This record gives sequence, C-alpha cells and structure tokens, in this order.
Amino acid sequence: MRSSVWFHCLLLLLVLSVPAPAQDRPSEPAKPGDGKAGKTEKTEPASPPKATGANEKEATKPTPEAKKAEAKKAETKKAEAKQAEAKKDEAKKEVTPPKIGVRQIKISGDYVDLVQPAGLDPLSLLSGSPGAKRSFFKLTSFLDRFTDDDDFDHLVVDLSSGFTMNSAQLDELSRHFEKVTDAGKKTHAWLESASREALEVASMCDTVYMADFGEVDFPSVSMQSMYYRDALDLVGVKASVVRAGDFKGAVEPYLHERMSDHLRQHYLAMLTTINDAAVDRIAKGRGLKTADVRQLQSQRMWLAKEALAKGLVDKLAPYGAMQKAIGDDIGENLNWVTPKKAAKKDVSFFQLMGELMAGNNSNGSVQDNTIVVLHLSGTIVDEGGAGSIAAGPTVERIQKLTDEDRVKGVVVRINSPGGSATASEAIRQALKKLAEKKPTVISMGDVAASGGYWISCIGTPIYAERGTVTGSIGVFAMKLSGGALMRRIGLHTENIQLDESASLFSLDRGFTEDETTAMQKSIDSVYGRFLKLVSGARKIPVEKLRTLAGGRVWSGSQAVRRKLVDQIGGVDDCIQHIVKKANLGDQYKVTHRPITKSGLDLSSLLGGEDEDIISIDGLGSRLLQANSVTLRLLRTQGLNTDTLQLLINDSLETHQKPTAWLMGPSSLSVR
Repeated sequence: MRSSVWFHCLLLLLVLSVPAPAQDRPSEPAKPGDGKAGKTEKTEPASPPKATGANEKEATKPTPEAKKAEAKKAETKKAEAKQAEAKKDEAKKEVTPPKIGVRQIKISGDYVDLVQPAGLDPLSLLSGSPGAKRSFFKLTSFLDRFTDDDDFDHLVVDLSSGFTMNSAQLDELSRHFEKVTDAGKKTHAWLESASREALEVASMCDTVYMADFGEVDFPSVSMQSMYYRDALDLVGVKASVVRAGDFKGAVEPYLHERMSDHLRQHYLAMLTTINDAAVDRIAKGRGLKTADVRQLQSQRMWLAKEALAKGLVDKLAPYGAMQKAIGDDIGENLNWVTPKKAAKKDVSFFQLMGELMAGNNSNGSVQDNTIVVLHLSGTIVDEGGAGSIAAGPTVERIQKLTDEDRVKGVVVRINSPGGSATASEAIRQALKKLAEKKPTVISMGDVAASGGYWISCIGTPIYAERGTVTGSIGVFAMKLSGGALMRRIGLHTENIQLDESASLFSLDRGFTEDETTAMQKSIDSVYGRFLKLVSGARKIPVEKLRTLAGGRVWSGSQAVRRKLVDQIGGVDDCIQHIVKKANLGDQYKVTHRPITKSGLDLSSLLGGEDEDIISIDGLGSRLLQANSVTLRLLRTQGLNTDTLQLLINDSLETHQKPTAWLMGPSSLSVR
C-alpha cells in the first residue's frame, strides 16, 4: 500500500515537470547580439527586423498621406493661434475704447460774403486792430466738409470773441448747422459775454455752455440814419436834389433835419420783420415760444444764471473751463483738435510796399461742370476801384462766364445798395445775355436795393433771406454845392460862359429852376424805364408796381409777399436750383468769383487763426485812407458813409451830364 502511494506521487511529480507544448506558450524573440534564448520577464509583441543601408532609408521616408496629415495639423495649429490672437485684440478693444473726435473752431471778426481789398489805416496797426474781414462762405464750406468727416463726432464752437454777421448770413448759417445735426454729429457752443448774434449762432447748436460770470446782451434789431442837413448849413454846403419817389430815403438826410413821418412808419414795418427773423432763429434753436423770446429780448440784459433759468443756455461753467466742461460731458479718451495758428513772419519795409502795390483780383480757371457764384458787392459805379462794382470790369467778367463752356450755371450774389443808373444797366444787359445762354439765379445778400434790384431784373428766379433789404425802386440826382463855404474862407469863382447852363456843375452854386425842370424830365424817364424793367421781369402791372416803388424799401419777407422776390433762400438753395435745371446730378463743382488777391495778407504777418476756416483780408493798394475824423467817428457807430463820400466826389468831378443815381438808403444802419 505504501509502495503504491509512493509510486503515484512519483508519477505526478514527473507529469508536472514535463515542459508545455511550443504553440501553447508565448515565445520571446531573441535580441540581436544577445545569445540568450529568452527571458522569464514580461514579453512584448514581435517587431519587424530593422532594415540596413538603402532599405533603411526607404523605410524612414514619410508617405504622402503622412505629409498631408502633418500639413493639416500645422494649418490647424496656425488657425488656432490666429483665433487666440483675435480674442486678445478684442479683449484689448474692450479695455481701451476708440478715441472720440472733437473739432473746435472759433468764430470771430467781421464776416463778409466777399473779402475785398481795404485801405491801410496805420492807426489800426498801432492799436493792434487791423480791421480784418472773414470769409463767410469759407465758414459754411468748412461746416459742409465737417459733415462728411468720419474722424469727428463733435463740433465745439467758441463764441467768446466778438463777431458780426448780418441777418441774411445768419439764416444761411443755420441751414448748414442743420446739415451737421442731420449727419448725426453733436454741436456745442461756448459763450462768455454774448451778443444777439452770438446767442443766435449758439442756438443753432445742440448744447449751449456759458461762463458763470458772463451775461447776455440781447437787444432787438434797430435802425439808425444820420441826417446831414444842419451840418451842411453850418459849414455852408447846399444839396440840390431832383428825385422820383417820395420814399427815397437816400436823399432825405441831405434835405431835412429829421426823418419824415411816412418814411419812419415804413422803416418801422420793415424793421419788425427783420427782428422777427432773429427772434425765430433763437426760439427755434432753444425750443422756446417766439412770444417768450420777444419778451426776454425787450428786457435785453440777462446774467448767466438768469439766462440759464430762462432756457437761453443749458449749462454754466467757470471762465476758461470750456474744454473741461464740454469734455467731461462728452466722455473720456478724446481726440480734441483745436484751431491752427500761423507763425508770425518778419517783413521788411520794401517787401511791405511791394505787397501793398500788388494786384487785387483774379478770375482763375474753372473745371468741367462748374457752378460759379459770382459776387457783386459794393456801390455800382461807372468807374471805380476796390470795394465797388465798376461797370467795365464787371461786364467783362460776366462775358467770360457766358463764353466758358465748362461753366454750367451761375449764382449771382448781390450785396449792393445801388449806384449809377448807366452802370447798373450795362451790368444788367450782360447778366441778361448770361441768363439766355445758361441757368442763372439771383441770390440777394444783406442788401440788394435800387441799382442792386435793377441788375436783378433779368427774368430769372430771385432768392432772398428774411432779413435782406431790397426794393428801393426810385431814382434821384443830387449836387452838393459850397458857395457859402467858399465865401467864408475868401474864395470866389468867376465863370466865363456863353450861357448859364454851361456852369451846371460849378461848385459855387446849386441848380437853377430851369435846370431843375430839365433834369426832372431825365430822372422821370429813368424811373419809367425802371418800372417797365421790374414789371416785365416780375410780371407785375405798372400801376400796381407804383404802390410798391417810389423808393420804398422792403425786407426779404415783405418782398416775397409782394412778388418782388420769388422765395426765401440762400446760395445753397440757388445752387440746387441750377443743379436741377442743368441736370448735373452729383457731378458738379462750386467756385466763387472773383478770387480776391488783395496784396499783403495780414495773416502772414500777424498770424491767422484757424486757416482752414477763416480768411483774413489783406491791405489794399492805398497806404492811407482819406477819411476825415468825422467820417471815422460815423463809421465807428456802424454807419455806412460810402454814399456820402461818393456824392461828395461826384460833386467835385467835371461831368458831361448829371448822374442819375439808383441808390438805396445806404446811410441806414441796421444792427
């Protein structure tokens, strides 16, 4: 029993010691250079044998599929990097907002439609006041450019300095500010001591700021006329007058000591309509009732805090804090652009004299599809220089525009109280030929009266602003004689003549009765022609026209109601009329003529502020202006003494025949 047990144990031990079959046990491949058959460690799957030589190079070369995979992987990484960079940039933008563009301009000086040469007054240079003029249409052109400028969202208008603009200009300026607002841009005005004009311009802006120590001086429009009769009697000068029209205010100052009642009432009615335009501009801009504004105007003076309470301004700020006050309201990160200032230059005496003697006018060249704004500014004379509308050069300029094919239309901008009847007719004839060949429109500025209205009668549309002074359809002839003055200073004239009429223009006597009768026929003839011209151009019967003529002056608003003017509007409205008439679409350019080159430009010496907006006129070709102390004093009161000087000069000249004047009341000052 024991032997069998041992036998079974031995047999079991032998069975367990026998190795397993090869296919049932995983084998480990032999490693190169290793003589060991195998290891008892964990085995790895078999790998193909490595190639050597050429076979090895062939084996390591990447396949086309692998190349594509690698390229795709690189592109993916590049795209991911770009996305990451874009996210970083966006994050930066969120942290740093874009700058807000703010453009600042300063309105100051005397604004005129056409900057013309002016005589140099040395005293004005010594006092630091060169009497510079500003180009109104450069200001409006700047506003139009600003409207389309995407770099700026805000316009700041500094009105802290004194300036003058007439009623017609203020109406036109308001329409340009409306364009800025319609373009989505914000406008801000800064006031310190505000005049009526400053308040009107400020009211065109979205927000009005005022210095807390400032005030508003807001007077109603007034008129002033200087009467010379007593002064003429005092010095021994007599005015001999022949006229057509009882309302001819141009001659009353030489005939009467006081204004006649009927003329005063007529002026008062016109004045009311001009003031209504000023009140309306403020009421419209400030969102107030016209009656309330008129009530404020009647009290005239308002402190800053009172102006704020009454709604004339929006906010108060300390003096000198314009940029801070407005900038704080606009926001942070501002790109604030202020007016440029030209550097002062040194100039020698000889250079000064050379510039003074330089020419003053240039017509320049025009491009295709051009609309020309032709400025006729000043008194209309047969012969004359700077500041007047001389018949010869003006007719020549009009003829060139008529013959120039590149000029597709003309806006005739008139600022004139009138003048010589013969010169007016010569200019009217030239304008009529121009209108027959190409679209022509009349634009009346501050004043287009008497001769200024005569040259408008060419049968084309007439535009005027509400405050334009026009009409004055009347004629007169006048001679100033100084016989009494000559006797007082011991002068005596001996006339050697065949008959008395030969001394018609002698300085020592006035018109005789026979001469007055003969001249009245001549004046009545000119007046009759005036009525026929207006009747034909405006389609108004002569008999009805007589009630509108006789020397009566009208505001633009009154003239529209009486059919003397077609409609209220400015230069821009006239341009659009021509664009439609000539079918120009958007393909046109606008240029102003004449281009005035007035010798020495004061801005080149004294430094011109905001050169892209403001043009400072230069010095004229005369070194000294022959104004007496009296005339200078009158000018400081705002009175236009051009007519007085013209009539005095005319009386001193030798004539072949009397001058028939188509002259409005230019001695009348509207302010």
